[in-house]
Amino acid sequence: MNASHDADVGGLHDELVRLRHALHREPETGLDLPRTRAKVLAALDGLPLEISTGKRLGSVTAVLRGARPGPAVLLRGDMDALPVQEESGVPYASEVPGVMHACGHDVHTAALVGAARLLAARRDELAGDVVFMFQPGEEGHGGARLMVEEGVLDAAGSRVVAAYGLHVG
Repeated sequence: MNASHDADVGGLHDELVRLRHALHREPETGLDLPRTRAKVLAALDGLPLEISTGKRLGSVTAVLRGARPGPAVLLRGDMDALPVQEESGVPYASEVPGVMHACGHDVHTAALVGAARLLAARRDELAGDVVFMFQPGEEGHGGARLMVEEGVLDAAGSRVVAAYGLHVG
């Protein structure tokens, strides 16, 4: 990596930690995640993205157009929490009784926002488009299937050639 990239990442760190903690404090389960979706939309605001939200679920799809032609790829992050009482004692613990981000989806969401910010800053270097898939309902609610039915794989105008996700833990 170069110094410019390191500076971009360093500048994002505190912002992404704040986002992750905010998501962790207000977890939501299932397919309808209005507070989570609002936080994601606010975090993406001002970026050169084509953003759409789910018709039947609380999803967010954002497309970044690269400066040069090329294939579309998809980056995925899940957003939903689990019906578990948090007893961690961390200062940003869940404020919602019986619901917590026990599986790292708050991290996944914040990381995907970070990827969108970093790639948007370098869009002139990109060949092809990037689809950012912020998925609700990963924990047993079929959120991925519903997003596919709503067209996430073709959100860039052509079918994505690859999809990537991560899982912490």
